[in-house]
Amino acid sequence: MSDSSKLAELEALLYAASRPVSLTDIVMWLRLRDEVEADSLVSELQAVYMEEGSALELVKLRGERVVLQLKPDYTKLAGRYSIKPLLSVAALRTLSYVAYYQPVLQSDVAKVRGSQAYKHLKQLEEMGLVSRVKRGRTKVVKTTQEFADYLGLSGDRTQMRRQLRKLFRRLEIEQLEKR
Repeated sequence: MSDSSKLAELEALLYAASRPVSLTDIVMWLRLRDEVEADSLVSELQAVYMEEGSALELVKLRGERVVLQLKPDYTKLAGRYSIKPLLSVAALRTLSYVAYYQPVLQSDVAKVRGSQAYKHLKQLEEMGLVSRVKRGRTKVVKTTQEFADYLGLSGDRTQMRRQLRKLFRRLEIEQLEKR
């Protein structure tokens, strides 16, 4: 198989996954020799996206993982054309609460966000954005590394909180400017 067909296979794999994929999985799915070859292929595809000025980008994450994603500059535009948002506003607010106050008891999330929070947390867990671990009669909820990677946030809780505060302030300003 030529390099261009391997690049196309890598692109298809990352597109279909719509989440970070490990180099080990890339080796397995594309039948490559090793992670070094996979990393080289990823770098090559990364260069193609940069050269073409694409709205998509290939990002290398910690833990030898790679994700194909929309560049942040294009998310607002793409959101206008999206058929259905991935998360409702209510679920997004529940996720924001968890991200800011984590680790947090599920029962505390429900007290603040209402009984629909249980449904939101289940959906967020299914999407891989939060984890819930049983503790007594409730569960402890916190965001996953996939959540941090998706938003480009630090995995460190303190740093993430700072980044979220900055993001929330920017969103508030944008909302005020729309009025």
